[in-house]
Amino acid sequence: MARTDFILQTDRVPILNETGVQIDEAALPEMITPVPRRRCGISESHTYYKGAGIIYQGHFANQCDGRMIRLSENPVAYQRYSVAYPGLYQKYGIFTFCHQPIFTDYEGGCGPKEENLTAMQERFGLSAIQEIVDVLETPLENHKIYAFRLKELQGSYKDTVNLIEYILSENFNSAWDKNLWADIMCYGYVRDLADWFISDRPAHRLGTIYALLHSVMRADKCLYEEIVHETVGLEQMGDIYMPYVAAGIVERYVPGSLGGISGETLTPELMGRLWGMIYSGKACCHLENEEAWAHVRENFMREIPRQTAMVRQDLALARI
Repeated sequence: MARTDFILQTDRVPILNETGVQIDEAALPEMITPVPRRRCGISESHTYYKGAGIIYQGHFANQCDGRMIRLSENPVAYQRYSVAYPGLYQKYGIFTFCHQPIFTDYEGGCGPKEENLTAMQERFGLSAIQEIVDVLETPLENHKIYAFRLKELQGSYKDTVNLIEYILSENFNSAWDKNLWADIMCYGYVRDLADWFISDRPAHRLGTIYALLHSVMRADKCLYEEIVHETVGLEQMGDIYMPYVAAGIVERYVPGSLGGISGETLTPELMGRLWGMIYSGKACCHLENEEAWAHVRENFMREIPRQTAMVRQDLALARI
């Protein structure tokens, strides 16, 4: 059996509605192979086409209609359920419903938020993208396909430390609950800049470094220890102290930017202040339409007493 017998290759991206009926299509300049679980395809010339459809396996919703099956319930207030339309499972294309309630991107497509990719590519010195070679229109309003090539890179944890210093010194930020490590290539180069923004607000700086540390910890604990040892030497602290570790890193590279908070005595009250600072910044739900999801911060803030109680218990046990 030939490889092409079971791997989809196409130069047409079908556009389907929630019942699976094709209503239009987008044309590509070359054949691509769609990448599972990502709204992206790659060509033989190693050009990536972001927004060129997805092999559908499910999406997120806050309400379920009668055609969906509920796969799981999520602890995230702004996308309560993982759901799927059974009739669409493993079909390929762009689907005319949103992948997440908080964004206007259609499933498999790139909506208005992704236009930030081209602007950030020009400004962000440690992008993993070599060049954006084309931006293709689609029949869907405000949806485009971004064709780009990646750099050939190698790296180590030192490149991650360099990335941290760079984003802090240049005021680049992203959401505090985003899986940032999933978008980082060869330890120190950001592959997808659409969800990044520029700000010198302490909350944004702290939230960005927290997001990076948290996602690295989940992916590679040894790498996390190396990064923290290299930057602030607090690698033996438990996961509940990660905001404190993040604060230390921020104040190492931008001294005084958090008001010297990392030099204060570690107490439950200090941890509560750090969580409050992080939650006052941007979660993923605030990246495209902050006003519509501003109320979600109240849900996060209600978690602070529970988190400080955990710290209080941990500190008490450490003294025994």
